[in-house]
Amino acid sequence: MSERRDEFYTITVAPERTGRVRYYVLTRRHLRLLFLSGGLLLLIAGFAGLQMWRSMDRAQEVKELRRQELTLRTQLEGADQRLKEISERLESLDQLEKRLRGLAQLSDPARRIAMGPGQNPSDEESRLWDPGESPLLVRARTQLFSERLNGLLEEADLQVERLDQLAQHFEAVRHRLAATPAVSPLIGWVTSRFGMRQDPMTGRHQMHKGLDIASAMGTPIVSPSDGVIAKVGEQSGYGLVVLIDHGFGIMSSYAHLLDSSVKAGESVKRGQQIGRVGMSGRSTGPHLHYEVRIDGVAVDPEFFILE
Repeated sequence: MSERRDEFYTITVAPERTGRVRYYVLTRRHLRLLFLSGGLLLLIAGFAGLQMWRSMDRAQEVKELRRQELTLRTQLEGADQRLKEISERLESLDQLEKRLRGLAQLSDPARRIAMGPGQNPSDEESRLWDPGESPLLVRARTQLFSERLNGLLEEADLQVERLDQLAQHFEAVRHRLAATPAVSPLIGWVTSRFGMRQDPMTGRHQMHKGLDIASAMGTPIVSPSDGVIAKVGEQSGYGLVVLIDHGFGIMSSYAHLLDSSVKAGESVKRGQQIGRVGMSGRSTGPHLHYEVRIDGVAVDPEFFILE
């Protein structure tokens, strides 16, 4: 390219094949426009490339978000199934608790309805499972699961509390049953029952407050239920006596013993030997005088012999 000293510029183009030389005359203004146009084209191309890069990056972010959404949806579907299973088990526990309360004749005025997700989802809730759901709906569904899970946890706490109350009740019943005389303290035959009778020693009619069971001398005598030995010692007219405190206001006594195998303050279990048949005190022969008292009142011991 040759350059003149004035404001005109000549561009020479000589192709190799044809050998024909071409000349282009440009002014300084033309060159400026040419450079400005080239720079503008470069700027447009750069801006377009930047926008294309941003679009590709945004598409990658959208793809990642959809992948995370799919993973979250799968996890929530599994969590929903687990919540339904937990709700069904809580419902089974609730039915069991109702049956136990019915058997125990207990009421539960504080009963509340379970808040678990055992019910069928509504149409509105079902729409939350559409594949094209937005992150906002995902967050809303997550909040829904959180509330339902909190409801299940609250119901589980109530179930534990109610079943604990039932356990305490049945534990008390078990102790009461264990403390209630239920077996005969002696294998023998009844010679005198509870009620009015003619005293064999005086011949007068008077109240007989126990049960006389005759047996061979030295026959073992057992405790008819759990309890604590309250007394072992001689008593006027009754000879050697063992007194057992079974709790719940229930006391039992065993008189005319040959000897005892327990001492005061000792705990005994149902069926444990406490002494042997004798005829100490006022007695016409070897036998056991057996009494049961509830809150200090003598009752018929035969009511407590179930075997």
